Amino acid sequence: MRIFNRIIVVLLLAALVALGIATVFYAFDLAGYRLANLPNALGLTGVVQSFSSFVGNVESGNLNPLDYVVLGAIALLGLILLILELKPPSPRRVRMQEGTYITRSAVRDEVSTATENNPEVLQSDVDVAAQRRPGAKVDVTASVRRGEDTSRLQSEVRNSVQEHLGRVGVPVSNLNVRIAESDPRQTKTRVK
Repeated sequence: MRIFNRIIVVLLLAALVALGIATVFYAFDLAGYRLANLPNALGLTGVVQSFSSFVGNVESGNLNPLDYVVLGAIALLGLILLILELKPPSPRRVRMQEGTYITRSAVRDEVSTATENNPEVLQSDVDVAAQRRPGAKVDVTASVRRGEDTSRLQSEVRNSVQEHLGRVGVPVSNLNVRIAESDPRQTKTRVK
């Protein structure tokens, strides 16, 4: 969304620069141009007349309900774009301490290693999200055979991941572990 906002801002600034240059030419009567001739030169006579009548209706308070809706939608869209532009981007790296960062892929690899050390886990799917505060949000889905004790495995996987990450010094602020029963023929590791 930030790229879209930047494109809009660049286009608006380019339009303002072009309008500023045209205003300088017309304001100082350079090259024989007059400000009153600008709508005719651009072929916007009808647009200028309709805009001036619209502004006159706004000043006198004679607007249609549709005009109120359109003006409200424009104001709301501008407010939404402003909020999205001012919102800081999500971090790309996991903050460990003040000034120390680690990549999400490194955290993903460490969590995957810790999860797959359990002999009942056939494969793991790890999703790591960086946060503004120290630590990462980690979602782990461990695939096990059907019929395994999922609640026991869930606590074992959670403990092994927390212990392993504590040993290597990677902080995790939010760890979600999910156990999924799957067919060993459809996982990357069939037998351990």
